[in-house]
Amino acid sequence: MGLKVKHRAVAEATFRALEGSKAEVEGVKRERREVNPLPPFETGSMLQVATRRLRASTERVMRLAQDLFEGGVITYHRTDSTRVSDEGKRIAREYISSRFDPDDFVPRTWEPESEHVEGAHECIRPTRPLDADELARAVREGTFRTTLRITGDHLRLYDLIFRRFMASQMKPAVVEWQVAEVVFEVDGVKVAKVELEGVVDIVEEGFTKVLTEYDLPAYGIRRVPELEEGDELDVLEVAVIERHDVYPYDQSELVQDMKERGLGRPSTYAQIVEKLFRRGYVYEVPRRRWVVPTMLGRAVHDYLSSRYERFVSEETTRELEKRMDEVALDRTDYQSEVTELYRELKKDVDMPPPDGDDEG
Repeated sequence: MGLKVKHRAVAEATFRALEGSKAEVEGVKRERREVNPLPPFETGSMLQVATRRLRASTERVMRLAQDLFEGGVITYHRTDSTRVSDEGKRIAREYISSRFDPDDFVPRTWEPESEHVEGAHECIRPTRPLDADELARAVREGTFRTTLRITGDHLRLYDLIFRRFMASQMKPAVVEWQVAEVVFEVDGVKVAKVELEGVVDIVEEGFTKVLTEYDLPAYGIRRVPELEEGDELDVLEVAVIERHDVYPYDQSELVQDMKERGLGRPSTYAQIVEKLFRRGYVYEVPRRRWVVPTMLGRAVHDYLSSRYERFVSEETTRELEKRMDEVALDRTDYQSEVTELYRELKKDVDMPPPDGDDEG
């Protein structure tokens, strides 16, 4: 439970008062809710989940995904699409029907909504109806032939991809949702009230059958204890945690924001982040894993923004991405686009020769 206090002095006074105090459940409401699965991974969502779950950089995750793809274990991993092909549905049906109730299989195409989905790619999914344990065994026994020397990190990433995909092809779950109002008292005086909200029971498992407890929070399924009105609770531990409204990005959040702003594509997300680190423009704060600009990074940004603002703006980047998409979709001629881009660059970037130089 969390009690929000804007001023630190008030928070610390409340902290001291609540230590060893009592709390009472003043009211409880419950209802059944249907929870739908998430779409399968595309590059951005895979990076967002995998960098945190594997505690790896975007570059490392993409390298593992590249290995899995080249080994024939997953489909193409540089994609903006969540679309599921007929072959993908066949694989899901085979796995789900053999492990669970056949009625758990609910095929979904997950057609992408994005305007700039690249080509005919589909989602990132397994190429065979094998979970991570079965894949490892099949490779070890030689029933799955692959050039990949599979490691624990490969299997952990594959497990995330596999479970996310299979869940996307299963029926919704039904949960018992509880909202409990908890009142804190000190010396008989009510000093705070908080709401404890979450899932007390999964009534119909649906897609959660294929997930682990670690996966559930991403689907909004956070377990809380079942409470009744009048229950008395002991306050065992109180802590003051300072939180800001805005925090620096970690690598997964940076990629997600790039995707939402239309900056970059699946084939470039990890490359862009890796290049920022390699050139010394940013560094990662230990433990927190925040991505923070260096003095060099700020200096380069200030220099380019002051002299070539149009070329480093989000708007120009988005426009260039759209123009490249039009070329990729054969809606415009690449030579005419290159010619036009050259004219634009020449107009703003060409510098006059140094004083005294002979232009001839």
